[in-house]
Amino acid sequence: MTPQSAALIEGINWLIANGLIARGHPSQSATEAMIITRLGRRVLAEGVETLDAQKRLGLDLHPRLARVRSQFLLGEYELAAFAAMREVEISVRELSRLDGALVGVKLMRRAFNPESGRLADPDLDDGEKVGTMELFAGSIGTFKNPPSHRQVNYADPTEASEVVLLADLLMRILDRTATRIGDKAEGGSSS
Repeated sequence: MTPQSAALIEGINWLIANGLIARGHPSQSATEAMIITRLGRRVLAEGVETLDAQKRLGLDLHPRLARVRSQFLLGEYELAAFAAMREVEISVRELSRLDGALVGVKLMRRAFNPESGRLADPDLDDGEKVGTMELFAGSIGTFKNPPSHRQVNYADPTEASEVVLLADLLMRILDRTATRIGDKAEGGSSS
């Protein structure tokens, strides 16, 4: 086998393994038997970043973010990122038991207030309490609020996938918080 043949075989197997091409009808010859998949066409149109971003979301997401993956795979990056952060906001509201009229950054700051917030961890150092409050407030302010008020174009699917993964991390922090305060957000997980 020549080095060129080996490289071609390796490339074809990579395309198959990543779902970009698939074997066609068995009655076709070997060269006719390959088809470009829907994902393959999408990657051709949008770039390989789409494939990389989808791989990032191949992990087990928090149960409350399960439908976000479907939105993302449909190419609805803005909706997926927004929906993931909205779930974080809903979970914070449920756990903090704060008024439904309190939203966004104000909700996060009240819920995690180092001195009076129900979700603030009394065992943490003051700086860590503030850091947790700012992590949640900053995440909501940066990634949930803008799409609530205007069109946000996530032209880079990698950025949108990382927003979803940030929401996943925040949901897991909330699960630990729920366990600590003896509460459970609806549909939450203790993973």
